[in-house]
Amino acid sequence: MAFSSQFKYFGKRTKLDISGQVRIGKNVYIGDDVTLIVENGASLVIGDNSFIGESCYIKCFGGKVEIGCDVSINSKSFLNGCGGLKIGDNTRIGTQSIMIASNHKFDDPDILFKDAITKEGIEIGQNVWFGARVTVLDGVHISDDVVVGACSLVSKNITEAGVYVGTPAKKLQQKSKE
Repeated sequence: MAFSSQFKYFGKRTKLDISGQVRIGKNVYIGDDVTLIVENGASLVIGDNSFIGESCYIKCFGGKVEIGCDVSINSKSFLNGCGGLKIGDNTRIGTQSIMIASNHKFDDPDILFKDAITKEGIEIGQNVWFGARVTVLDGVHISDDVVVGACSLVSKNITEAGVYVGTPAKKLQQKSKE
């Protein structure tokens, strides 16, 4: 028992730096060498039956990271929740995927890049599947029932179900059955 939750597995060498709020559901798997950082004022929620693979790094950066039920985040993935990150139920995130819920602005020459930060957040729907090494940037909303192919970059909203691939990710067109 930890965080008032009964884990399916809690990994060896898992690093915790918790000063914010944490709520973890039942039967959650936290792999070996995972890092969870929840700063003061930040929060982390992990729903029932979710899986966090080995060597994942989840840092709330003052925001809220909300991982739904039956979500799988595979090994070596990086989640930055500065502007808020929400992952819907039954979503699968491939190995080495990156989600960064903040960005730097470059359009004002009077402000240093390091000081010009957006925090729009990321929202991922339900029943979404990311192949390995997908990157999702700040401000992106992905609707339900979406597949994003391996090594794709999602820099704009995905508003309808389908299969998306590429840099930037674009919807694949279905071939007609003639």
